[in-house]
Amino acid sequence: MTNYPDVITLLPHRPPMLLVDRLLDVEEKKGRVEAVIGEDHLFLRKDGTLLPETCCELIAQGFGACEGYRRTQKGLSLEGGGYLASLRDMEILLPVRAGDVLTVKTEKVDDCFDTHIVHGEVYCQTKKVAQATVYIFIFQGEAPAPTL
Repeated sequence: MTNYPDVITLLPHRPPMLLVDRLLDVEEKKGRVEAVIGEDHLFLRKDGTLLPETCCELIAQGFGACEGYRRTQKGLSLEGGGYLASLRDMEILLPVRAGDVLTVKTEKVDDCFDTHIVHGEVYCQTKKVAQATVYIFIFQGEAPAPTL
């Protein structure tokens, strides 16, 4: 079993926007992370359910954490950042509630320049609760200049 670093060392996000908790498994194009939905979660609604669109950010952060780990293993810098640029084919299958422990699976399907196309699935125990394909732009070094 691999002893993975804390995700906070791999992502630019900080609480309360850091939504994933730990790496579970990282392969060349695939990865799995865990996310615990606490009672004080940033995107928890008054009825105790998670805003469904949060699953897209979980997929993006899950991929980002795995990609950060892959980069450190290659001796590359983590300087820079990225953002969720777009998504498609999002499906919300079941609600997520406070107290749920989620497994987020990601797989890099393709990339075009600095944009990674990632298919992700979110599970609560063995039940798939959401899936989507996300487009994640990642840059190295300083943020690119605005192009207006």
